[in-house]
Amino acid sequence: MMFGVPWSGTEATVSEEGTGEGRRAGDDEAELERVRAERDDLAHKVETLEGPPQKRHRTRRIVAAILLVITILVFTVTVPAAWGARTVLNTDRYVATVAPLANDPAVQESIARKVTAQVFEALNVEGVISDALASIGDRATVLAGPLTTALRGFVQEQVLRVVQSDAFDTFWTEANRFVHTQVVEILKGNEEQVSVVEGKVLLNLVPLINLALAQIDRVASDLIGRDVTLPTIEPDTPREEAVNRIEQALGVDLPDDYGSIEVYDADSLAALQQALFTFQRLLVLLLVMIPVLIAVTLLVSTRRRRTLIQLTVGGAIGLVLIRRFAIIGRDSLFESVDTEDFPSVRVLTEELMSSLFRYTGVLLAIVLLALLIALLTGPYPWAVALRRWVGDLGRGIGAAVGGRPLPDTGRVRWVREHRDALMLAGAVLAVVLLLWVDLSWLAFVIVGVLLALYELALWRLAPTGEPEDTSEAAA
Repeated sequence: MMFGVPWSGTEATVSEEGTGEGRRAGDDEAELERVRAERDDLAHKVETLEGPPQKRHRTRRIVAAILLVITILVFTVTVPAAWGARTVLNTDRYVATVAPLANDPAVQESIARKVTAQVFEALNVEGVISDALASIGDRATVLAGPLTTALRGFVQEQVLRVVQSDAFDTFWTEANRFVHTQVVEILKGNEEQVSVVEGKVLLNLVPLINLALAQIDRVASDLIGRDVTLPTIEPDTPREEAVNRIEQALGVDLPDDYGSIEVYDADSLAALQQALFTFQRLLVLLLVMIPVLIAVTLLVSTRRRRTLIQLTVGGAIGLVLIRRFAIIGRDSLFESVDTEDFPSVRVLTEELMSSLFRYTGVLLAIVLLALLIALLTGPYPWAVALRRWVGDLGRGIGAAVGGRPLPDTGRVRWVREHRDALMLAGAVLAVVLLLWVDLSWLAFVIVGVLLALYELALWRLAPTGEPEDTSEAAA
């Protein structure tokens, strides 16, 4: 019995321990299976949650890239179209563009030659000289050519004085304004509001011819054989009435198209009107599309800052291409047109190019400013370091100007150590700016104030407690 009890107890203990170990093993395996099931379930949920967004992100990237290209192309096309509509279709801007032609010496010479030819036609100079020499003798008629040439040179000099006068400036401005208004109204379909001669818009030179005749009234009287009293003709005097007045004053018959230059023919009116209608509607559509496309592109993009940078870079490239194509077009035009015979083509083209360059230059500055802001405000390490540098420097300058203790930062110490060089560089930059840039009085004052503030801020950054000169102290 004594041996039976212990044996029985030991056996029970072993049995209990075996059962416990088996139970723990079963529990561990069940726990492992549960963990595996949870893992598989979580993996499935992750796949379910992350799978479609990845596809959506890929789709958004593709759509954003397409919209990016479309936006840049639309912007590049719209800029010259908007400039053309602003410059060519607006009468005030058109007149401002062509006004410098009246002051160009080559254009003045060309106009003087054309007006002199009209004056000679009105006075029948060559015929009068030939008749006068024929009355002397047949041999004298050989002098008709040289005398006519000499008189033409004299008359052209007098006409050139007229062309170089303030009266011609007034005539040129009013004549171009009148013609441009007529052409635009016709293209818009408002023919009843303008005067058209046989379907043509004409530049009326009769007032200018009358001014030239007045300049040579003595010569005109000698050629006519009696005193000539020229009428007063204003730039807005109808051409037919002005021609009739000159005919009565000179006692001559002039051609129906005398003193006029055709600038518009209505034979292709319908096509031109349709082209203008389409152009204006398309331009409005493009101007509306640009901000919409930019907004949609940024909204669709998964990395909006990078997309904004790409938009600004693409816009800058587009503006540069516009300027380059304009230069190529100008050079091609100059190769096909003799600018010596037609100097107005050269001058007008240069004025238009200057206007286009100013227009695109402003847009290019805006685009580059947007690019710079996008880069400087980004999370790029150099941008973050630069912002910290500028922030520390600004706080240091603010403290120096306000008389507060300077923050002991490496950036402030660097500026203080290079203070003299920075002050000299600011002064040199201001001098170069004043020498090379034509500044107005207001701009000059602004530059002076900014330079003074810059120099004052750097001077106030002088280190305090500078070491004394030990040699002087010892002496």
